[in-house]
Amino acid sequence: MSVLRPEIAQSWHRIESCGLDPAACIDVGAVVEPDPGTRLRRAAGPVLTALEGHLRGSRFALVLADRETRLVDIRFGSPELEPVLQSVGVVPGQLFTEQVSGTNSVATVAELRRGIAVVGAEHYLESLKRFACYGVPIRDPLTGRHAGVLDITCLTADASPLLRPFLLGAAQQIADGMLAEARGSHRRVLAAFEAARLRAAGPLVAFGPDLVLTNDAAADLLQPVDHAALQALRHGRPGAVHTEVELASGRRMVARVEPVGGGGFLVELERPERPSVVRVAVPVPDRDWHAELRPRILRYRAEQANVLVLGEPGTGRTTVATQLAGAGPVAVLAGALVTVAETHVPLAEATGGGTLLVEDAHLLAPAVAAHLGHEADRRGVRLVLTAGLDGLPPGETAAFGARCPVRLELPTVRSRRDRIPALAGALLRERAGGAVRFTTGALRTLAAHDWPGNLRELATVVGYVAGRRSAGDLTEADLPPGYREGPREPVPGALWQAERDAIVRCLESCGGNKVHAARRLGISRTTLYRRIRELHIDPEALRERPA
Repeated sequence: MSVLRPEIAQSWHRIESCGLDPAACIDVGAVVEPDPGTRLRRAAGPVLTALEGHLRGSRFALVLADRETRLVDIRFGSPELEPVLQSVGVVPGQLFTEQVSGTNSVATVAELRRGIAVVGAEHYLESLKRFACYGVPIRDPLTGRHAGVLDITCLTADASPLLRPFLLGAAQQIADGMLAEARGSHRRVLAAFEAARLRAAGPLVAFGPDLVLTNDAAADLLQPVDHAALQALRHGRPGAVHTEVELASGRRMVARVEPVGGGGFLVELERPERPSVVRVAVPVPDRDWHAELRPRILRYRAEQANVLVLGEPGTGRTTVATQLAGAGPVAVLAGALVTVAETHVPLAEATGGGTLLVEDAHLLAPAVAAHLGHEADRRGVRLVLTAGLDGLPPGETAAFGARCPVRLELPTVRSRRDRIPALAGALLRERAGGAVRFTTGALRTLAAHDWPGNLRELATVVGYVAGRRSAGDLTEADLPPGYREGPREPVPGALWQAERDAIVRCLESCGGNKVHAARRLGISRTTLYRRIRELHIDPEALRERPA
């Protein structure tokens, strides 16, 4: 092919450095149901409907992507183009960054923040080379930040130089609609803030769409990471919230959160009625997830108490158990693997004032648990055990654990969402120094995730992000695909299974064709994609299954 234009060549170079194969297909298994309630979607809806009318009968498609470069709305001038684009991954909810989709006028416009046409062979992926597309960025007029991309796509035979002016006016109309809505929402938040400011005796913050208002007391007290932590308090809580929070400075405050119309809310901060426990020799609060337990850990270690540490995987059971054991002689056993014969040396090491630390004590064989209990009593060995939240199974293992009068339950990460932003920031500094940082939006997204793997999972994600960029701001788009929004897992049950069976049967009868299956089920494509993901259905496996 001819020499690439500079902006196209630069895009190809970026993509090659990410290792994307030109022959790769866009994975439509990672689609996420687009949120219809965003300011971009609401402002774009009437504009796209009007444009759709102008394009009716033509072989053009309008594509709207949000600021994360996820496709959130697609309109077709002719139905014949719809299955063609679906076959290459152009579906609502699909992430369309350059790392996923190569060079095109959605991903590359989002990267360059300016309009660009990509025609035929200029596409990086082979599957997209039969298309021509032109895209323009949409800028939020209120904040000046990138808000999304508006694109028009067609087959190369239908390409026209008139695509650019056609889109520019539409992008401006969407921006105007966003401004009008934001002004209304901001007026409500500002009015609520002004009313609260007259009575507030302490720090006060108001959050709205792309808006943060603070009084002087809050401006002096709060750091940027605190804003994300306070916004996380609203996650999954539609009404008022009253809770204690720990700020990045280490200060503890009581937060009173009140919703405001238009998606905003007020946060009023005040000192706790009772003074917080004085902490001794506590590490930096944002990095020390177990800071609240530190006084008890220090006390039990000093008392040489027998302790059973309970927690989900990844909550730091081994770390806390090691801290409880202290600096004296410590012998460690792995409950899942140890036999009676293998206990003799560790028991000898712990005899005479030492500690026997048994990890995953709930996995001990009954005979091993009985032997350890007998020998611990005979030798005067101190015990520190770890186990899951369900504790120890009945029988000899529970009898062995009964020697621990103290039980220490570790908090899950999802139970303290307000602390996730500070912890994520501290982990990032450990791995990358001060050259990179999370944006408030990225921290807010991390705080919304459920983190079933707890601290270990969060540390893994932060390490992944830190390894991909050496400087600058890390946004939501830099997070791994599964972490760009809080997961929505199904709760298995009879209804869950019945719905899954119905979709599986329909996909089987349609040979795995999701478009046909959606029509037969009477639901939209996006709803079907979402339910396939949430119900853990593999359409490819169904397509390969014999009739």
